[in-house]
Parts: sequence; C-alpha cells; structure tokens
Amino acid sequence: MIPVSIITGFLGSGKTTLLNHLVRQPRMGDTAVIVNEFGEIGIDHLLIEQAFEDTVLLENGCICCSIRGDLVDTLTDLKRKVGQGELPPFARAVVETTGLADPAPILQTLISEDRLRRDYALDRIVSTVDAVNAPGQLETFGEAVKQVAVADSLLITKSDLANGGVSALQHRLGEINANAPIAAIEHGKADPSVLFSGTTAQREFSDWFDHAHDHHHDAESGINSFAIVIDDPLPWAAVKAWLETVASLRGCDLLRVKGLLNISGRSGPVVVHGVQHVFHTPVELREWPDAARTTRIVFITRGLERTALENALFTYVAEAA
Repeated sequence: MIPVSIITGFLGSGKTTLLNHLVRQPRMGDTAVIVNEFGEIGIDHLLIEQAFEDTVLLENGCICCSIRGDLVDTLTDLKRKVGQGELPPFARAVVETTGLADPAPILQTLISEDRLRRDYALDRIVSTVDAVNAPGQLETFGEAVKQVAVADSLLITKSDLANGGVSALQHRLGEINANAPIAAIEHGKADPSVLFSGTTAQREFSDWFDHAHDHHHDAESGINSFAIVIDDPLPWAAVKAWLETVASLRGCDLLRVKGLLNISGRSGPVVVHGVQHVFHTPVELREWPDAARTTRIVFITRGLERTALENALFTYVAEAA
C-alpha cells in the first residue's frame, strides 16, 4: 500500500514554502504531491518532463497535482493514470491541507473510504507552526490547536523571525501534544524523511508510544494525551464494543487514537487507528516490536479522561468473561 502523509498547519505557517523546498529534492522523485492550489507550488523554473491536466511530472520524477473535486477523486485518478501508463508509478504521496482546515475529515477519508483503502494507508501527519504568529493563533482558533494536537511531527517555521526565540512556543506545543517531536526550520528547509516514517508499523508505533507514557493536559485548550497500558490479553469482542461505544458517544472529542493490542488467541499484536468517529479496519501484525506483549493505546482527546475510559473498558471485559 502507498503511504500517504499529511502536511497541515494554519494560514501562513509555511506549508507551501516547505513543499517548494521538498519538491526540489532528489529523494522526492517517487512521490506524488497533492495541493489545493497548483500555482502556489513554485515549479515554473524546474524542468518539467510531461504535463497533464492538473498534473505535472518533474524531471526528478516527482508528480505534482492539484485537487480536483475531492481527495478521493484525486488519489483514485492518480492510480488510474499510473495503470494506463500516463504517469510513472509512485511509492509515496503527500497531501497539503488548506490553512483553515480541520485535518480530521481528511484523516477519516484516508482510513475509511473503500475506494482508497485498497491502495493507500495513512502514514504521518506533519504540522507547520508559525514561530511569530502561532501563540496568538493557538489562543484564538480551534483549528490551529487541532492541527497541533493530531500531528506526529511539528515543524516550527520562521524561527529566524522570532525575536524572543522559540522556547516558549515549544513548551506550549508540548502542552498540547506531548507525543510529537518538535523541530525548528528556516525557509522551509527540511529533509524529506520528516514526511514519512521509514520504519515498520511496529517500530513506528513503539516510537510514538514512547512519548506518551505520562498524562498530559493542556488547560487552555482542554486537550488531553495519555496512554492506557494493560498486561493481560483482552477479548476482541470487548475491545471492539468499547471502542465503538466511545466513538459513538464521544467521537467529536476523540481527536486521535493509536493502539497496539494484546488480543486473546492472536500471536501478533492488533493495531487500531482512529480519528473521531472513524476507525481503520484493525490489522494483525506478525510480530511484536519488543519483548513486552502488552496492550498500549494512546489517546489524544478533548475533555476525556484516562480513568473513565479504563473503567469503561474493564466493564466490557468483565461482561465478556
């Protein structure tokens, strides 16, 4: 399956500047870059090998295209063009959101849309954060907070323009999302590796979990991040009923969920990944990432507490016994 990474971030936070730098890199040669406004990507001076409607193929092999209709149509059309020989095969895809976008619907589309699930899989969410304007944006706009909260990686842009430095902003970002590593960049200069995990699913989850042992609560936004850890194997029916109930009743507050589950009767861990009301079809992996065969579920929520979720899970487990 083709991994798809999302670049999100508030208006003017440097998403397009980042992409303009990335499309020049040789390592992006097997990547499809999908943007909302094609003209904003500065590719005029780059050598273009071929051009199609709303799509250009750069000399280094990077495919750039603009969203026509919706994301489902665009990704489906790209695969069709590859199948018909109009475009070369691509190994990865990057989607840039609009500055005011709530990223949740895009994530839900990637993990639930039947036309995409055969060919594409959500990889990473990268959020750009404006070093100068982000403090005010995070206080005023819920979208800005959500873009930070769901990210796997945070890139502070325009750090060269922040007279007071970025330490206070880094602290604020850590309060909202303690799971995501934070890096400061200038002029959009970042390595393409920031967009993709480049590791096995087991290792990627384990790395993400390592940041989420403690319970973090941001009083200003109400964002909580915490991990539920259970040693004993769990019955799948109980876990499934629990997740469905939480998603149904509090899905709007369930910003993101990643879980590596120790399920009774399964030799490998079962991975669950959800965004608000939508969960990806669970996948059983062949092996555990480490010696600890424990259930580890990381939650990023608005207003939900770990104790309440744990108690609800244990109730379902007891009923299944």
